Amino acid sequence: MGCTVDFRATGDDRGCYYEETHRCLIFLNSHENLEDIYKTINHEVLHHCIEGTDITIDELQEEKLIFNIQWADYSIA
Repeated sequence: MGCTVDFRATGDDRGCYYEETHRCLIFLNSHENLEDIYKTINHEVLHHCIEGTDITIDELQEEKLIFNIQWADYSIA
């Protein structure tokens, strides 16, 4: 199943992913610029991609994995 990305003007977090509905919410008030919004979209969509695999990891492991994926270009260079 695909992932839907929705935007809200205000919220307490930068973004969140709902496994039940395969939906990402991005809260625009928590971002400073367009690049920041793109990074949050990627972060939340990666939650969806990880959910679609057969691996079992806890929330902290998932966050660390996503962090390492997003910074891989800088780490490898």
